[in-house]
Amino acid sequence: MQLHRFYCNSIVDPTIELTGTEAHHLISVMRMREGEDVELFDGAGTVAEAKICEIVKGKAILRIVKIQRYPPRTTGRIIIAPGIAKGERFDWLIEKCTELRTDRIMPVIFERGVKTAGNPKVLERWKNIVISAAKQSKRRFLPRIDTPEPLCDVLEILEQEYPRIQFVAGSLSPDASPLTGQIFGDADVAAFVGPEGGFTDAEMDCLKKHNAHFVRLTGTVLRTETAALAFATVLCALRDINVK
Repeated sequence: MQLHRFYCNSIVDPTIELTGTEAHHLISVMRMREGEDVELFDGAGTVAEAKICEIVKGKAILRIVKIQRYPPRTTGRIIIAPGIAKGERFDWLIEKCTELRTDRIMPVIFERGVKTAGNPKVLERWKNIVISAAKQSKRRFLPRIDTPEPLCDVLEILEQEYPRIQFVAGSLSPDASPLTGQIFGDADVAAFVGPEGGFTDAEMDCLKKHNAHFVRLTGTVLRTETAALAFATVLCALRDINVK
């Protein structure tokens, strides 16, 4: 029997106090009781089995019964770098990329893309979506999600942080190679998904400067979130086959 799963950003002490959204989920949504067992995860590789000792005033006191710590992945990391889709479509993109076990989501500000309002609450909402998807999909690690940055800045950031990274970008050109024919081995891979208006000439030049490979997903024109999901599906599947 699988235990109900809850997020706790720090699993260090033998006694854990669960508050806020996660406590509400445990108490009011799942209607769990004292004496029941749950699973906790911190999104950074720690997973624990815990017993509910006390429920009082909107919080749950838990006692750690068993704990496991897993090392982070150091090869074959998958980064999805999409243009920002309109409305709830980008929330859906984040949810599905999390379920598929991408390691990082880097929203890109494209010249022809959706303009961001710079609302500081957006990142908080995205993180909550990531946590919820990780709970459902049994992920041990939360994907990192960044604030949106222009394309050339994202490319430079990634090259600095991942010395062996390979870049791919979606293309509708008949000369583009199919994504499924690419060989990445254990290299880290970042996939760029352009906006509905396509890359500008300057953005194409920037991608070429950083040795990005232009690849084809299908013969049809995909929405941003569909292309991101296709990239995540193929790249994570290839990674899980080839990288231990």
